[in-house]
Amino acid sequence: MRALVFHGPGDVRLEDVPEPEPGPGDVLVQVEVALTDGTDAKAYRRGHPVLLGPPPSPFGHEFCGIDVATGRRVVAANSAPCGACPPCRRREETLCENLFPLLNGAYAELLLVPQRIARVNLLRVPHGLAPEVAALLESLACCLHGIERAAIEPGQTVAVVGVGPIGLMLCAAARDAGADVVAVGGRASRRELAQEFGATPGDGKGADVVLEAAGREEAWRTAVELVRPGGTVVLFGGLPRDAAPPVDAYRLHYEELTLRGAFHHAPRHVRAALAFLASGAAPWERLVTHRVGLGGVAALFDDPPDDLLKAAVVP
Repeated sequence: MRALVFHGPGDVRLEDVPEPEPGPGDVLVQVEVALTDGTDAKAYRRGHPVLLGPPPSPFGHEFCGIDVATGRRVVAANSAPCGACPPCRRREETLCENLFPLLNGAYAELLLVPQRIARVNLLRVPHGLAPEVAALLESLACCLHGIERAAIEPGQTVAVVGVGPIGLMLCAAARDAGADVVAVGGRASRRELAQEFGATPGDGKGADVVLEAAGREEAWRTAVELVRPGGTVVLFGGLPRDAAPPVDAYRLHYEELTLRGAFHHAPRHVRAALAFLASGAAPWERLVTHRVGLGGVAALFDDPPDDLLKAAVVP
């Protein structure tokens, strides 16, 4: 079968590889569509200490496809907690001690979902839900975890810093939680699109909660600057391991700010994400702006179009 293989930063090759052979409990999926996302783009440019294993490595982690054994359309998250380690027993499944390795290999004709993930986080796609929308599952599940970490109360003002695909999903999720949502930054077309996801463009100053969704040091600083005294900042976008963004110690201490990280998802978020997608509560299809084959992924990451949000990758 054909698959994209990551060999190192900027080096992804379309290769003929052996078809995966499922063992007990594994599910072999014929990939209908995979999606690009910001994490894949970062991994392509510089590698990734969490997402990818040692190269050469399978690549891509958001997908929707057909269960070869049953003919059903399915979607899966790229991990599953073990349910038995101390973090899992504390209901902190994103910190599961046995979460890794994460599932990769969606940029391929076939993908093997291992039993440890299939038994927990492989779900049947509701009838009528487009495969490219269903494939948003993993990203949206991460966003719902971020909203949970934010502990948003109805009527609060929530500022979202960054209006890429993740920022737009966070806008929709925060709005669904009852917040008045402000989209901060981004080009005019993105700010306009944010309104369709429940947000109003603005500067976000004095927000009760600020969700950082850009994954840049300056965005982390901006998030801390915007939040009101006593407010909460959720740092959603990951930075390189050696990043050390400065923190306003005066504000953190004297204004009693709360800073929280948000990484990954738990099974409850995965199921909620699929229901949210199926509800049609937001124009999720607007997040998929381009369509390429397996051979076009590297060029897309090398020179992304200005209007790119996510691309559907069709094997």
